[in-house]
Amino acid sequence: MNKTFLEEMRAELPLVMEEAVTTRRQIHMHPELGFDTQETEKLVRERLTSLGIELPDAKIGVLGVIRGKDSSRMVALRADMDALPIEEKNEVPYRSQCPGKMHACGHDGHTAMLLGAARLLKCHEAELPVDVLLIFQPAEEGPGLGGARVMLADLQEKQIAQRIVRVFGLHVSNDWPVGTVATRSGAMAASLDEFDITILGKGGHAGQPHQCIDALSIGAKVITAMESYMSRRMDPFDQAVFSVGMFHSGTAKNVVADTAAIAGTIRCQREDTRAKILADMERMVKGICEGFGAEAKIDVLHGLPVLSNSEDAVRDALSVAREVAGEDQVIILPNPMMGSEDFAYFAQAIPAAFVRIGSGNPEKGFTWLAHHPRFDFDEDAMATGIQMLCNLAVNV
Repeated sequence: MNKTFLEEMRAELPLVMEEAVTTRRQIHMHPELGFDTQETEKLVRERLTSLGIELPDAKIGVLGVIRGKDSSRMVALRADMDALPIEEKNEVPYRSQCPGKMHACGHDGHTAMLLGAARLLKCHEAELPVDVLLIFQPAEEGPGLGGARVMLADLQEKQIAQRIVRVFGLHVSNDWPVGTVATRSGAMAASLDEFDITILGKGGHAGQPHQCIDALSIGAKVITAMESYMSRRMDPFDQAVFSVGMFHSGTAKNVVADTAAIAGTIRCQREDTRAKILADMERMVKGICEGFGAEAKIDVLHGLPVLSNSEDAVRDALSVAREVAGEDQVIILPNPMMGSEDFAYFAQAIPAAFVRIGSGNPEKGFTWLAHHPRFDFDEDAMATGIQMLCNLAVNV
């Protein structure tokens, strides 16, 4: 570890934190969804330009480069910028001013942390061993397969990705106390596939069900069959989740439904498990429908891959975390999370570590978890995040 840099950075951190809190709250009040993050990108570009940081062209999002001693190699630091279509229920001065939109996953903090780290790294660019690539990414929450895939392809086309030796991403989390840092080698987040199942039956009078093909009843059997499949056919030590989020069928109390629509997600920690569940789901759904005389249409959006952390990159991250947060504040996660994260695309192509920054604080009321309308986090966590980003850039 470059202990001199660590000490200098900590001395300069209070002023950077003051700016980071202001920036985070500004972004929080003006959330933007998906790929439509123009105002947030404008703020990021203006801030980086004011620091004298290069802004390479980018198809989406914002890229920044801080030059180090060796420009043949790079360390990449990524922050996501998008919000969620949620109506905020927090009564705070920086409450969302956009109805139906809210930063309910901490991406406002991620962007503010990377901007804070950019300021410190630019001031100490003479100490950087390699170039630092700043990645400000839209659409982590979607739509579709999200923004990381697009930005990675753009970096590969520009021959930039080939120079990146490590890529790091941080995410605040109220699951752990403020001041902690959590990560693990191997699987860190689940794959994500979305499915839509349409069952086509034959409607009719509720008093004559024998003359009908009840799509609602068949849909219920499909759901319970898949739940039984997950508990009886899957290895309990192989983490996977089949979740139905929507089930729509029927128009009246006295009418047998002629159609049923089922939609949900499948999340796995292994690609072979993912393929098996998808194949077995299709076979089971079609078999049940055929047995009752119905037809089935199945559409699957093959989504995000498993996010797998590189052992070497995690070793780097843990080494930095022990210096930044302290040995007793470092958590080696026993299990991956079952949520998904499109940082997985970067991790497929480049040795990567995705790290959780503890941001929970019950004493301040920061207990609500991500994607909840009352989610908020202890902004002191950004101090840990900024230090992590800076020292990862300097010490890899």
